[in-house]
Amino acid sequence: MRTVLVTLLAVVASMAAGTVHADFERHWGGYLTSSDFRVDAERPGVILLPAGVLAGDLLRIRPLRLNSDEYLVLQKCLDAECRKAQVVRAWNAYGYMGPYPVLTNTVRVEAGGSYLLWLQRVPTLGNGSFKLYDRDAPPLTFEPAGSPELFKVADLKAAQANGPSHVKKAGTERAEFVVTFDRGSVVRMQALRATPSPAPSTP
Repeated sequence: MRTVLVTLLAVVASMAAGTVHADFERHWGGYLTSSDFRVDAERPGVILLPAGVLAGDLLRIRPLRLNSDEYLVLQKCLDAECRKAQVVRAWNAYGYMGPYPVLTNTVRVEAGGSYLLWLQRVPTLGNGSFKLYDRDAPPLTFEPAGSPELFKVADLKAAQANGPSHVKKAGTERAEFVVTFDRGSVVRMQALRATPSPAPSTP
């Protein structure tokens, strides 16, 4: 009877684990991975995380090409209605933006709110690019920081009026979700989850 009970518990645990990791299938460097990102149907420029992402999972986001007047923004909603938000990380054509230090090339998912990934174009005369941003900003609003000279040649009003850049195409390639935006910028992304330790065997 005890053997049957142990076996039954193991089956139930396996089924529960399968549900938890439903979107995470492939193994990569000791992680389960998911490419089940999706484009928001109501906001065509906004990328949403896989539905199965949990607190503690990691996001691996790699902009392959951004134009000098474009900024990739990962923003976290601070309430259920997303009335308030905070920028978690941002990239320009040259890499990570400041002023907050970037200690790892992954972002750890935190509990308590959804995430939005989007690309914002700020029309700018010349090739200048903002290197800094304000963390606290309304949802889907990019607020750069920098020199007064750069603000003079950047059209922030047009950026806010236009909103996020639209997605030209999106799909899965080699276990990553790949997005191409309307001006040719390409971003690859993947969710990572530490491989669960195997359950100890029962004598």
